[in-house]
Amino acid sequence: MWPDSLIREIVEKRCIIHLGSGMSCQSVDEHGNRPPSWESLLNTLKNATLSRSEDRELTDEFISQKKYLDAAEVIRTKGSPAEYNAKIREVFIEKNFIPSSAHINLVNISPRIFSTTNYDTLVEGALIENSGHNSFTQYEHTRDGLLDSVRSPSTILIKMHGCAKHAADTILSRSDYFNLRKKYRSFFELTSSLYKLNTVLFISCGIEDPDINLILENNNIETDTTNPSYAMVGSKSYAARIKDTIKSQYNIELILYDQENENDHSNFEKKLDELKEKVDLVRTKFGLTN
Repeated sequence: MWPDSLIREIVEKRCIIHLGSGMSCQSVDEHGNRPPSWESLLNTLKNATLSRSEDRELTDEFISQKKYLDAAEVIRTKGSPAEYNAKIREVFIEKNFIPSSAHINLVNISPRIFSTTNYDTLVEGALIENSGHNSFTQYEHTRDGLLDSVRSPSTILIKMHGCAKHAADTILSRSDYFNLRKKYRSFFELTSSLYKLNTVLFISCGIEDPDINLILENNNIETDTTNPSYAMVGSKSYAARIKDTIKSQYNIELILYDQENENDHSNFEKKLDELKEKVDLVRTKFGLTN
């Protein structure tokens, strides 16, 4: 069930919707291919950027142990920057992935702020399809002006780890995460404040992301609130198995969609359909518009 309190937060524009990599995996290109998982992306970048066999072998070792940040560090520090930039653009821009119906539904829900750690342009595509190119303002860590937009009524898209269109600035490795917090401190602190002041609905987002993890931990330590944020996850997911820990450590309540196994996402879009229906019902009841 979608909590009534969350529906009110969305309707009253006090909810940030944060999209993780699982959201992008709902989309396909014209050949039916889906965007890569993090592991698949690392393998692709390894083959494209690393010329020395010992570097590729070390990356393979880290990937096999699911030490993805360590694998990314080898790719970013030992690999060819030109090949990295070209491959990121090829994977996320040139393949022309199409926004899914889940993207369209979330855009129609019309939150005040979207945020994402994804490099692709699927959210942008859905926003443009819904309301046109000038319907939102997009920010990455390298662009100033986010605070001004927060104080305006416009829809905002925050790309926390950059965009494939500017591949050199994307955040992938441990060093990238550190430099984000050091070089773009004001961006990191502002996004952290937004997550503190608003309810956040995480969709298909792993809390193991270092930036998200740090923001959530700090906010839960620094603020004493009984009002939670929320995360939509599968009923057989790892997160569902540690839901009590997630609630106590991050003050996040889980909203589950049914799964037969952890790779079954057949009910993902159905769950988002239910969310949109509830939001529309409340807006209609009180005569509100998007």
